[in-house]
Amino acid sequence: MGTGPAAGGVRAAGAAAARLTLAAGVPAWPGIRWPAIFDQLMLDRDAVLAGQVWRLWTGHLMHLDLRHAAVNLAALALLALIAARMRALPLLLGGSLLLMPAISLGLLLCVPDLQWYAGLSGLLHAWTAWLLVRKGGVAAVAGLALLAAKLAWETALSLTSMGIPVVLEAHRIGALAGLVLAGIAQARTSRAGDACRP
Repeated sequence: MGTGPAAGGVRAAGAAAARLTLAAGVPAWPGIRWPAIFDQLMLDRDAVLAGQVWRLWTGHLMHLDLRHAAVNLAALALLALIAARMRALPLLLGGSLLLMPAISLGLLLCVPDLQWYAGLSGLLHAWTAWLLVRKGGVAAVAGLALLAAKLAWETALSLTSMGIPVVLEAHRIGALAGLVLAGIAQARTSRAGDACRP
């Protein structure tokens, strides 16, 4: 195995991804182990309307059981590794503070029959879209086409997870939120570049 700068970069990215995955997994365990904690932190329509706005963020960190958490955290680790290798993880984490409530509010507004939601899948789709736009070029176009095909395929099916219907709207809203955030970031970068030109 190499020991040069590239290898050091891979190790640093891996370490950053591992730390983030661990941090996201820490609140998942109490929520799985003690249903009362899950009930206090999941995204719940009536509770948010009653003023419990923290659920707009914490609902994404709750999971139904260990398998649900494992699948979500594995995907998070992969995306975090990619983001770290692109030197974009800090920016993406900051953006997630906006993405999480945006997805939550999108669900509450666009899916009136939805009473509650838990899990990272909406945020994971947002991360995927954001990273693809940031990557740019042919890879981004192909990746976004595959993401769109995945969303279309899901829409044609009735997916369930552990006997509970998957909230596919979270995937679509998440992907859209990621695209919007990436577009805003690119526009700001372009304006900053124009301002620096003589």
